[in-house]
Amino acid sequence: MGWQEQRERAKQFHQQTDAALANDILQDSLLSRAKVVRRRSYACVSETNASPPSVGTEVRIIDMHDRIDVYVNNQPVGQVEPAQAERMRKQQRFGDRNGRSVSGHIAKLSKVTNGFSVEVSDPQ
Repeated sequence: MGWQEQRERAKQFHQQTDAALANDILQDSLLSRAKVVRRRSYACVSETNASPPSVGTEVRIIDMHDRIDVYVNNQPVGQVEPAQAERMRKQQRFGDRNGRSVSGHIAKLSKVTNGFSVEVSDPQ
């Protein structure tokens, strides 16, 4: 096999891959136009005198600098666990937000502890 024949074969292969790229990969699809929604969950500890709210309840999560509080209808119901508070500050960018707060909902209740988890969604 001479070098010219090898070059011709390589050229044909390159043309086939270019056609496949243009026809299949670079085309719009339903998935390419869909918005990506990121859901993040954070563990919380209930207030000592309050029972955790039910699953699906809308909550407001406010960064108080030394802790992150969770509120339902302006009533404190708990705090984000201290081990996850710093991670939440970074992921939710509380420093860049007016009011240093986000909204979310109760995703899960713990049967063992008096805790719960909140889920925050942010479209990207």
